[in-house]
Amino acid sequence: MSLAPIGDADIYYEVDGVGAPLILITGMGGLASYWAPQVEAFAKHFRVYRFDHRGTGRSTHSDVAYSIELLASDTIGLMSALDIPSAHFVGHSTGGMMLQVISSQHPDMVASQVLYGTRGRTDAFSRRAMGLRKEAALHIGVESYVRSSPIFLYPSAWVHEHDAELAQAERQAVASSAPAKIIASRLDAVLRHDQMHALGKIVAPTLVTCARDDFLTPPYYSEELAAAIPNASLEFVSKGGHACSITNAGEFNDRVLTFLRQQSSIA
Repeated sequence: MSLAPIGDADIYYEVDGVGAPLILITGMGGLASYWAPQVEAFAKHFRVYRFDHRGTGRSTHSDVAYSIELLASDTIGLMSALDIPSAHFVGHSTGGMMLQVISSQHPDMVASQVLYGTRGRTDAFSRRAMGLRKEAALHIGVESYVRSSPIFLYPSAWVHEHDAELAQAERQAVASSAPAKIIASRLDAVLRHDQMHALGKIVAPTLVTCARDDFLTPPYYSEELAAAIPNASLEFVSKGGHACSITNAGEFNDRVLTFLRQQSSIA
């Protein structure tokens, strides 16, 4: 098991492939395993790093006030521990929020970035959706929070077709979960997120993408991000919900790799 010390926490990470460094930053679930459908394809062209966020999986379950800035700082700490001065990035949802902080405040660390299924600010819809998830964790329990997550992440037909697989994954997630108050604190971090004022500072080549049927971060968030980031490209995956990198991995991988390989060849 690979753990990188970053001061007050240890961060679990995995590495695959050779080439220019590519860091994959997961969403609210926080687990490196989220990117399993990408590793084989991406590792043919990049040295792929993925990690469990602080407060999830095999990383330290710190009982602290979480923020997007703290999680972004953890990512920078991991890069320092692994001697990665700069990298290409893909950030999903919460990971995309972390990446907005990194690319606006530390431009030399970001060779290029893909902001996937994410948003630049909290609005009325995200307050309702993420607030409901927080209430489930705190007032019903971790198991209910985990069991409700597929409703937000996946198309309904995909949930129906993968019910047994999801049930097994849910049992594993509950068994390894942090306490509800840590989940709630991490949800508070995304509820406070607002980087719209800083997006104009981003200089890294940027692709903004999500699935056209993404429920949790619907396409208007991606349109807003792409309009605010200088020279950003906007492309939509045809379908697949919030986690289209799992449910429609072939199309997602093709779109993202085309962009990343172009940026890598330019660099």
